[in-house]
Amino acid sequence: MIDDGTADRGVTMAVTHVLALGISAALLAVLLAGSGAVLEAETERATERSLETVGQELAGEIEAADRLAAGEGDETVTRIDAPRTVARTGYAVEARDDCNGAAGDADCLRLSAHAVDATVHVQVSTAGDLESSTVPGGSIEIVVEEGRVTLEGGDR
Repeated sequence: MIDDGTADRGVTMAVTHVLALGISAALLAVLLAGSGAVLEAETERATERSLETVGQELAGEIEAADRLAAGEGDETVTRIDAPRTVARTGYAVEARDDCNGAAGDADCLRLSAHAVDATVHVQVSTAGDLESSTVPGGSIEIVVEEGRVTLEGGDR
């Protein structure tokens, strides 16, 4: 058999094909990894926005219950039906007597998601003392009695 220089042609096509597949697979892997990180960051932002919305609504209800109790002088119980989950994860509401970064002795609510690294603080202004407590998201009772404001889990 006479070697005319075409014997390596079949090998070259196979090597080119394997290299093209390898480069394509590497590019696809990088693309999928990048999109996963973007999706996770967007989920965190959506969770924070949802927690902030729930916190603002709850703070407004606490302030309204406090004003109502000041006018009546008796025990006041207000039941709030907040969402059980935000962005497909449960969350907890913590009443605190100190709020990070707030001026003075401001009370606040700290809402934190369970499955996502998202936490928000919402300032609350009450005439009574906001008792420290933690309740899960969902049905929440605001109890105002003798100048104390307490959050309790309404699901009993």
